[in-house]
Amino acid sequence: MLGLIEALFDEPPAVFAFSAGAITTLDLLARHPERVRLAVVHEPPVVGLLPDADRHRAALEAVRAAARTGDLDEAARLMTDAMTAPEPGAATPELRHPGDWLDGYAETSPEPPTPELLELFARLGELQPLFLEHVLVPFTSADVDVAALAAAGPRLVPVAGIDSRGQLPYRAAAALANRLGLPLTEFPGGHLGPVERPTQFAAALRALLG
Repeated sequence: MLGLIEALFDEPPAVFAFSAGAITTLDLLARHPERVRLAVVHEPPVVGLLPDADRHRAALEAVRAAARTGDLDEAARLMTDAMTAPEPGAATPELRHPGDWLDGYAETSPEPPTPELLELFARLGELQPLFLEHVLVPFTSADVDVAALAAAGPRLVPVAGIDSRGQLPYRAAAALANRLGLPLTEFPGGHLGPVERPTQFAAALRALLG
């Protein structure tokens, strides 16, 4: 990511990323804070910040183990369970909702995927074995340099999808915000909000950046 910034930008950019990309962005901000103007991180699954981290690590290791035996259906099922099973009692920081998307949100629905998005899903599906065996565990178990991120102050914006409240990625984003004393910004959709509700999500992101 640092190489892309150096090649494409003359000034530090605002960076938006979600899931594993958000973890990469946290590492970028911690190591090279001078190269990032603003870091908006949507549901980075930083499992190590959760009080029940060991349980979640074990669940994700089971995903990798299933993938290594070639049972990709079981690995996908275990990952879905690990990521989406609701957990009660999560500590919630101050919540923010940029823009006006929250008004009437309950009456809206996810957008149907475009043909281009369906084509992308098919291509990503071909990469699922690689992701389940080699990407999922290293990213979710990555250490987070809390002290370095705290030094970034309000240039770091933890974000979570309102539809994934209580789920693992949401709880991880909330834990990051709590650890840093920052508010948690909620956006439309769940963990895949940018593809589930692209119009609403883009409006919320524009409001945040504005």
